[in-house]
Amino acid sequence: MTNRQFLDWMASLEFFGIKLGLDQTRALFLAAGSPERGLKFIHVAGSNGKGSVCAMIESGLRAAGFRTGFYSSPHLVSPCERFRINGRPVTEDTLCSVRDIVLPAVSKLERDGMKPTYFEVTTLIAALLFARAHCDYVVWEVGMGGRLDATNIVTPLVSVITGISMEHAQYLGNTIQKIAAEKAGIIKKGIPVYCSSGTPIPARNVIGFRAAELCAPFRIPPEPSAPACIRLLNDGHIVEQHFTFDDVPISLRLAGPHQRRNAALAFSVLRHLADLGGFDFAAAIDGLRQTAWQGRFDLYPEFGLVLDGAHNPEGIGVLAETLREVFPDRKFRFIFGAFSDKDTLDSLRALAPLALEFIFVRPESSRPSKSAAELESELARIAPGIPATDSSLMDALASLEPARPAVLCGSLHLCGDVLAHLHVAVR
Repeated sequence: MTNRQFLDWMASLEFFGIKLGLDQTRALFLAAGSPERGLKFIHVAGSNGKGSVCAMIESGLRAAGFRTGFYSSPHLVSPCERFRINGRPVTEDTLCSVRDIVLPAVSKLERDGMKPTYFEVTTLIAALLFARAHCDYVVWEVGMGGRLDATNIVTPLVSVITGISMEHAQYLGNTIQKIAAEKAGIIKKGIPVYCSSGTPIPARNVIGFRAAELCAPFRIPPEPSAPACIRLLNDGHIVEQHFTFDDVPISLRLAGPHQRRNAALAFSVLRHLADLGGFDFAAAIDGLRQTAWQGRFDLYPEFGLVLDGAHNPEGIGVLAETLREVFPDRKFRFIFGAFSDKDTLDSLRALAPLALEFIFVRPESSRPSKSAAELESELARIAPGIPATDSSLMDALASLEPARPAVLCGSLHLCGDVLAHLHVAVR
């Protein structure tokens, strides 16, 4: 099987199978030789912010001199992005190098009447690649939920839970408490769990109760300070903010108050790991400044574009906060598209005070998405005076002007489409 055939085979797998437990994932890993054994995991769940927290922890560990693996989802352009070794996506050849282990393992399960999903297979690939690369630490991002997520078959050094919101309610539950309970499913007996200070109190209580049940130390870092300085670097491509946490000055090239909270969480996890492993904590914290996470308040001033993958009301809310903080007193054109399962009414409500106009587009995907007519109807309910137009994504991008900045948001899938169209390299 060629690389292309293997990638096509991966893409043909079901994204969401029937999940009654983790037995199928365990069987898949066992059939592949249990590659997770011997790896040291940092397991991170949450509705928003988990990718940024993972990227910060990985950057800190790498700055401290360790060889890192980082498994994340979804990808923006290429599946290779899901598997990062020492901060860089693997090559297509490296990804496909494990096919002679993966394909027989999947075939064995199919003979036994099981049907591994895309995410289960990519999770196995991640463990195989990181074991083969002899990674010192693996930052292991949950795909969805936590309790039944394929990543949850490992016992980590530490569990981390970022912000909780009403995301994937059709799978995880229709209240914030039910969703928090699914995220809290990653907590293991006696293993410390760190939770973001931005987590809503009802969700925090659920997580804390589960931690107490399992005798897992439960820690919530305090809020970091307000920024002492926010500045644009590299001709406007980078936002750098400076603030303090626990009396330690921190520089971060990720914008917004939510990223300060994420950094406080990553800081606390890195300090715990430094205490466990005896490494240079100061070097790890210096590494936070090098953290980059594409598709999250990404600035492309040459196109007049801010690219952000915010796709639920909580994420859109922090995007609005960040725009106010970085570009005070400015309004924007919003290029907005979303899948049908998203709460777009509250997202539009958060953006409307900052909007000159909305350009509604549809993500190019087999998943159902909101039509421009639906979005225009919602906008008319909350802000009838704001102009709105229907456009293809390509026409919207063709209308970009550096002098009139636009913000594209509503779907991480859209961000991937834009990066591919603009031929921007995924970092």
